[in-house]
Amino acid sequence: MKPLIRIVLTLVLLIALCLPALPAQAASYQVIVTSTIGANIRTKPSTSSSATIVRRAPYKAKFTAVSYSNGWYKIKDGKSYRYISNQVAKKVTTSSTTYSLTVTSTVGANIRTTPSTSSTKTITRRAAYNSKLTATSYTNGWYKINDGGKIRYVSNQVVKKTSSLTSSNYPVASMRYFKLGSSSYEATKESFVRRYPASTTKLLTALVAYDAAAKKGTLDQTFTLTYSMLSVPAGSSSSGFRSGDKVTMRQLLNGMLIRSGNEAAKAIAVRTAGSETKFVTLMNSRAKAIGMSASHFMNPHGFYHASHYTTAADMQKLANTYAKYSYLMTVSGRKSYQTAVKGPYARTLTWYHTNTSLPGDTRVYASKTGYTPESAYTRVFFIKKGSTRYGLVTLKGTLPQTETTLRSVLNR
Repeated sequence: MKPLIRIVLTLVLLIALCLPALPAQAASYQVIVTSTIGANIRTKPSTSSSATIVRRAPYKAKFTAVSYSNGWYKIKDGKSYRYISNQVAKKVTTSSTTYSLTVTSTVGANIRTTPSTSSTKTITRRAAYNSKLTATSYTNGWYKINDGGKIRYVSNQVVKKTSSLTSSNYPVASMRYFKLGSSSYEATKESFVRRYPASTTKLLTALVAYDAAAKKGTLDQTFTLTYSMLSVPAGSSSSGFRSGDKVTMRQLLNGMLIRSGNEAAKAIAVRTAGSETKFVTLMNSRAKAIGMSASHFMNPHGFYHASHYTTAADMQKLANTYAKYSYLMTVSGRKSYQTAVKGPYARTLTWYHTNTSLPGDTRVYASKTGYTPESAYTRVFFIKKGSTRYGLVTLKGTLPQTETTLRSVLNR
């Protein structure tokens, strides 16, 4: 018995020695459920099986996370460690203020992995003169910056602080404000966080469809809409098209971009690729080609799907590409539009643009709106200030938050 007692006591001692170290296994932080339909809490960081789901956490529920890897937060759920996806939850930030930086050195600024000049091995890249960076803190001559989703450092000897970006200025969850055609930005906020784009998806749909129709010369070719071409999820926005209508691709593009009709987007997809599934493949291929590496699309209209997501940084790339298409920009800038539809229900359709933000401000010359309960309000604004054109992407905000963000960039 004595050897057994010694073994038991040894095990107890080892456990006791290990217990104090458990909380120190990782720095903890808060995550909050952002999906209005709740979030699945899983035993494993995978969606491959419903058997891993232990329960659904309600909207705005908070958890303590100890780590993050490959899109999954490891959370403390009762007495167990479980997992929650970043598609339905986000890290609660402790600070609402960041700083806009401008590179002042004509030879550029070294972006480093550590706040030190002791080694050239810490240099990851050189930021160009006059380019913009966003800092989250400042200590001992070094700005801590968000560089492509990674924490980096830049010296105060080669940059200067230009403004403070507070949550009151830009209260939407994510945003990017930038000169059109530029890969840099004027202001940014959580621009690498996954968000649901809702109907701003239709900008990508328009690009793919317009290119295909223009190449074939079929923009003004009449064809007949069928019920299956117009079949979209219940609750979808509509442009008023019906089965049997004889229309052109140009009419559908106007209905999709001005009135944000989901059935118009579905019809465009089927007409272009033969099926919605094939068209979505074209969408993801085009998104990849223009550098939208953090985005994935599941449909042509933006109706909610957990695997249909983007980031504000990626939407900047989409806006830059979209702005090169003069016809699509003209359509997106129309406040209203009338078109005659032929067929058994011959009639005139009148569409009014879904964007009603700051209607008297002519500096916003084109836009695309979006909304689902999961995405909240999403927007892509095209702005002109004198001879300079800008883009503004806002993701996940209320209407007042979106308008406040728009006013803030207009008044910069």
